[in-house]
Amino acid sequence: MSGLIITARCAAVPSNWRDELTRMLGARPRRIGPWAELALYGALRCMADAGEATLPADAVLIMASRRGTHAATAQALAQMADDLPMPLAFLQTQPSQVLALLAQQLGWQGNAIFLAGADSSRAQSLAESLAVRGGALVGRVDDGGRQESEWLRLCRR
Repeated sequence: MSGLIITARCAAVPSNWRDELTRMLGARPRRIGPWAELALYGALRCMADAGEATLPADAVLIMASRRGTHAATAQALAQMADDLPMPLAFLQTQPSQVLALLAQQLGWQGNAIFLAGADSSRAQSLAESLAVRGGALVGRVDDGGRQESEWLRLCRR
């Protein structure tokens, strides 16, 4: 990553991450699923470690996931066995909804991308090609078995 430097990294998810997320937000998040909460925790933790509360307008936001909203999709499918899934359960199956949530929390509007079936290296490579002066916030979130929320704040040299 020749043109970008890492200014912050969030890789470990502590056992009390939900309590920490509640503290960061000032209240327990409502109407979002565990996968979205995990994404929000990692992104906000990374931004705080970078000493930033908002992303620059020209930054790019890239989020990857190997499995996507697997648990939420399984829940929605189970609900479909009896009837249509509940609206909130269905919305939690849509990974792009997390991008809107992150943008709202970061007070940002711009280029946001979700990469399905991708790992961190693909997201970082894309950030290298797309990031301009504002850099990038790049993450990978997975909740299959282990809860993972790895984020990097990348800035131009």
